[in-house]
Amino acid sequence: MANRDQSEFSGQRYCGNCGAAVVLGSAACGNCGSRLEVEGDAADRVDDISTGYVPYCRACGVPVAREAALHCTKCGVTPLCREHFYPSTRSCALCPPFELEGPGGQTADTPLARPSGPWARPRATVPCPKCGARIRQGVDYCPDCGHEQEGAEKDAEYAGFMVRAGAAIIDSLITGIPAAIIASVTDIPAFGTILSVVYYVLFTYLRGQTPGKMILNIHVVDAEGHKPDLKQVILREVIGKAISALALLMGYLWIIWDPKKRGWHDYIAGTFVVKRRRH
Repeated sequence: MANRDQSEFSGQRYCGNCGAAVVLGSAACGNCGSRLEVEGDAADRVDDISTGYVPYCRACGVPVAREAALHCTKCGVTPLCREHFYPSTRSCALCPPFELEGPGGQTADTPLARPSGPWARPRATVPCPKCGARIRQGVDYCPDCGHEQEGAEKDAEYAGFMVRAGAAIIDSLITGIPAAIIASVTDIPAFGTILSVVYYVLFTYLRGQTPGKMILNIHVVDAEGHKPDLKQVILREVIGKAISALALLMGYLWIIWDPKKRGWHDYIAGTFVVKRRRH
C-alpha cells in the first residue's frame, strides 16, 4: 500500500450514506438523518449496515464492540480490532511499512513484524481507494475519509415529477409562512421572492438538498454525481427556474416525459435530481 499523507486523518468521522462530516458521538447524520451508531453489543450490530458509522474493524471487517475499539495513532484509522492494532509499534495493519535502518546507515524496506492469524472471519469488505480502510460493501462513503466509493451512483435513480413536486410543496410551506408574516409587517411585497431565492441557493450549494428534498431523500447532483458548484446552483435556482416558469411552467412539466427527469433549469445548469437508496 502506498504511503498516505498523515494530514488526511484528523479524527473526523463521515456518514457512510451521504458522505457528510459528522460530529463525533452524534446519533444521526445532520445532513441525511441516517443513524450513526447503534446501542448494544457487537453481535447485535453485525447486520446493521443501514447506519453510516458501523462498528466494524476498518482493517478486516470484523464487528468491534464500542468498549473494545482501538484507534491507530499513526494513520488515524478507527475503529480497529485487537488483532489488527499493534501496541508495540503503535501502528495498525493499514499503516505503510517503516523503512528500517540497516548496516552502514542504509535503509531497507522491511515491514514491521506483525502477528499472523488465524483471524475471525471478516464480512465482505473493499478498500477505500483514498485511505485504504476496509469498508463494508453497500456503504457509499468511507466513514474515515469521506471519499465516495466506486459504484455509489448505481444506487441512485432519477427523481420524478411527483416526488420533486412534493419536496417543492414542503419548501414552499417552510418559506411561505414566515415570508407572508414578515411581508405583512414590513410591507415589502418582494420579500417572499428574495427569501425563497436565498433559501434555495444556500441549501442547494451547501448540502445539495433543501429541507423538502432531505425529507424525501432526493439530491441535486452534477454529471459526476457530486453536489453542484456555486455557478451551477445560481444557474439552476435563479436563472434556470425563471426560464422554466415561462410558457405556463413548461420547463417544470418537461420533467414528466424527460428520460432522465430533468427540467429546463437542470439542463441549463447541467444538474440532475436523484433519489438514493438509504443503506
